[in-house]
Amino acid sequence: MAKRTRNHILEDESRSFFKKSLPEIWVCRDKTDDYGIDCEVEIFDKNGYSTGLVFWVQLKGTDEKEDKLIKKINFKKDKINQFISYDIPVLIVRYSSYKNNQYLKWAKSIALNKKATKSFDVKFYESELWSERTNDNIKSYLENQNFIKRGLVKFPIKTSISRAENDNIEEIPFSNIATIKQCLSTQIKYINLISDTKKSILQIKVSKNSIITSFSDLALASMSLTFDKIENEHIENLTKYILITVSQTLYDIGKNNLAEEIIFNNDLLSIIFNYKDYLLSLLPNLLNGDNSLEVLELLNDYFKQSTDDNIVAITTQIILLVNKSENSSATEEFLKTQLDIARKRKNNIGIATNLYNLGNFYRNQNELEIALKYYLEARKFNENYKNKSYYYYELAGVLFLLNKFYFSSKFYAKSIQLKTDYPYAKALWAHSILYLGQYESSLNMFDAFLKEHKNNENIDLEIWQLWYSCLRTFLEHGYSKHQIRDTKTSDEYVEKLEFNKAIEFDFLNALAWFNLGIQNADKEENLSAFLDFTFAALLVNNDIEAWVNATLLGLNLIQEKEELTTLLIFVVKVAYHHNGFEYINHLQNNIKKQNSENVSLILELIDKTISERKKEPIIVRIFNDDDDYEHIEI
Repeated sequence: MAKRTRNHILEDESRSFFKKSLPEIWVCRDKTDDYGIDCEVEIFDKNGYSTGLVFWVQLKGTDEKEDKLIKKINFKKDKINQFISYDIPVLIVRYSSYKNNQYLKWAKSIALNKKATKSFDVKFYESELWSERTNDNIKSYLENQNFIKRGLVKFPIKTSISRAENDNIEEIPFSNIATIKQCLSTQIKYINLISDTKKSILQIKVSKNSIITSFSDLALASMSLTFDKIENEHIENLTKYILITVSQTLYDIGKNNLAEEIIFNNDLLSIIFNYKDYLLSLLPNLLNGDNSLEVLELLNDYFKQSTDDNIVAITTQIILLVNKSENSSATEEFLKTQLDIARKRKNNIGIATNLYNLGNFYRNQNELEIALKYYLEARKFNENYKNKSYYYYELAGVLFLLNKFYFSSKFYAKSIQLKTDYPYAKALWAHSILYLGQYESSLNMFDAFLKEHKNNENIDLEIWQLWYSCLRTFLEHGYSKHQIRDTKTSDEYVEKLEFNKAIEFDFLNALAWFNLGIQNADKEENLSAFLDFTFAALLVNNDIEAWVNATLLGLNLIQEKEELTTLLIFVVKVAYHHNGFEYINHLQNNIKKQNSENVSLILELIDKTISERKKEPIIVRIFNDDDDYEHIEI
């Protein structure tokens, strides 16, 4: 006989208790899919019409009797990140069978513990106990989020100031709230202070030693301060810091124009330039804004006087990472000015760093010879570069683009030997060896890379899987495992239309493979043609015609050879990554010509296949006195 466990009973209890807490007119549906979500609640108005407001719920019941255990749940960090990533807000509800009550917390309100590697405790406070006001608060919260998402935020912003969640909110002195109100009461152009938190778009939560600004949890920023030491003469400066914190959240909800209006109209740049945290969070936005040239000019003037090398280094790294094309001259001037300052100070580490930064700048401008010159000069002033994996990694990339494949392969190998943290290093090493004609060695290295990262969801593997698949197939069919490439003779055979002969002299002749694809397609040897066009496209990744031909052949092949579906998906994703909608448009036109009946179905399948590549986080490398560095993600 089946027996129900206490966990199952508790789960049903918590679900029943939660549903009874909602207005009868709201609809609560159980969810059984694998989102980690227990219920979906849709809010209806008093006339029975849907408001369009929906939220998800995760229920966590407990039989614990100790208060501190009731008001604490240990979550995996990935799970909270998952909840935060959903477009639909997620409410976490903690049900206590012992107290016969429940606490609530919105997932987006949770400040992630950066020190936690896998899991951390989420705490609930008495101020988060479900009450008769909770349902109205939920409705207002969702309405405010919709208002913000629709881009309707404008000055003055309805703003409430209240105590942060706490078991005993009286522990937070009201004088703290009064201080923040005193600061913002003068900012009527930007801030409209109201007492009703439900009606506020911007909420400022005040604790004993910090404040948090929040646009209904869609954007959060915090600031630490010591309230006990604030005197009247500090109010003006404190107001500026609060405005900067508000600007951070305005950027995060996409209201860049409002953020910049606050920053530029209140002379806040000089404060931002002085603090690492502000630089990391605000400078990328400022450099992408309409006033980016002005920001660069002000930075240049400001840092001529600055002696804080760490702040200058952070600023330089961010400028290089953002670097809008229209600002390239101003960026170049800034970098050269910093190099001149380092030379005048006879600071060898500073000289080396600025030479290295100029190398990065010219590499991004595709001025590779100049970039290489600066990289090599940098090592003359800092011999420790010869022990740094990142130095060899970046040199290897420039040398590859300069067709210096031998040195590129050696430097990729050296960066790996020095324990580089760049995940694609081994794939790029394999790629450089490929161009040396060492095809079997390249294949084995691609294989090793793919096996190492087969469970790594944070990087894109499709292009390397394509290289591996094409190489393996060709080598299995008797093509040379290694070769001294003779590109000149190969090209001559292409001109004579002897494409197989051309490949005998240079296996990596893209034009030869493209034409072989045409010949094989004409002979209806579609699998060979598919591989030929795919390989040609890999060798010249902006060859849209090669990608389209490979895709069309793949679509026909998978009707009989389903095992090729995965390879076709890789082709579509890599083609889209390199060529975007230009590839899709060419593909669509060709599909219409060849298969007008099923064009809609095929295009829908392709649309579901393509996806944006995983965004690599923007990393700032900050050097310390030991000539080592820390990575900071912005």
